[in-house]
Amino acid sequence: MKYAIVGTGAIGGFYGAMLANAGEEVHFLLNRDYAFVKEEGLHITSEIFGDIHLKKVHAYQRAVDMPACDVVLVCLKTTDNSDLLPSLLQPLLHADAVVILMQNGLGMEADVAAMFPDTGIAGATALISVNKVGPGQMHHLDYGDIEIGNFNIRDTRIIDQVVAAFDKTGLIAKKAADLVTLRWKKLVWNITFNGMSVVLNTTADKLLADAATYNLSKAIMTEVIHGANACGAALPESLVYDMLQFTIAMRPYAPSMKVDYDNKRPMEVKYIYEHPVAMARAAGYYMSKVDMLLQQLLFLSKY
Repeated sequence: MKYAIVGTGAIGGFYGAMLANAGEEVHFLLNRDYAFVKEEGLHITSEIFGDIHLKKVHAYQRAVDMPACDVVLVCLKTTDNSDLLPSLLQPLLHADAVVILMQNGLGMEADVAAMFPDTGIAGATALISVNKVGPGQMHHLDYGDIEIGNFNIRDTRIIDQVVAAFDKTGLIAKKAADLVTLRWKKLVWNITFNGMSVVLNTTADKLLADAATYNLSKAIMTEVIHGANACGAALPESLVYDMLQFTIAMRPYAPSMKVDYDNKRPMEVKYIYEHPVAMARAAGYYMSKVDMLLQQLLFLSKY
C-alpha cells in the first residue's frame, strides 16, 4: 500500500519513518523542513530502537505534487484541521482511500467526515514520548504503541493491514473495538497532564512528585472517566492507577500542549477540552474540574 504522511512533525516523522524503514512506501508532506529532508533524509534517535536514518525520502512541499495514496495518516495539530485539511487531503485521495487521524481529542472524525463525505475515516491514538529536535530530526524517548479505531470505513480489513504494517516496525499496534472508548481513554491522560502542565508551568513528573498535584491529577482523571462513560465509553476507574504508574515510569517529558504554549503556538483546546466538556454535559455529566482547566487555558491563550 501507499501511505501519505500529512504533517511531518514529531508524530508524523516518527511513525512515517518507522513504516518506511520497515519497507512500506511512504510519501511525506513537509513545509519548512522540505529542502533539508529532500537532501538529508529523516533521522530518528530512539532510546529504544537506536539510530534510524532514512537517507532517501519521498518528500514533497505541495500536496498536489504527491501521488494518490491508499492510507493518509493525518498528523497535523487539530488547530490546522478546518483551514488546511480540505486543500491538503483532496489531491491524496482515490475512490478507496482511507484517512486515519493520528490526533488528540474528541470529535475530529465527524468534522473531517463532513468535509469528505465519500471517504472512509478512522482515528488513531499514539502512546509515545517523542520530540522534534531539528529539521527532519526526531528524538524518541519512550513507548510508541498505536491503536486504530474505525469511524465509518466500510471494509475494515484495511485497518488490519495498517496494524500489520506497524507490527513489522517493532511497535505494538492494535485495532480498537470502539473509537469512542479509544478517544476518551487517551483523554484521561491528555486532559489531565496537558492542561496542568501549562497552567502550573511544569511537567508531568513534577506534578506526580508532589502530593497535592498528585491527588489533583487523580481527581481530574477520575472525572474524565465518569464523563467518558456518560458518553457511552467503557472505561474502568482502575485506569487511573494504571496511567499514574505509566506516567511515573515515563522518562521526564513535556506534553505537547506545554511545548506549543512555550513556543507561542495555538493550543489544541477545542478538541481536547471544549468538545469533551460539552459532550459530557450533554450526556448529563458536568466535568467541573476539566471545565476549570478549560477556562484557564482559554485565558492563557489570549496573552
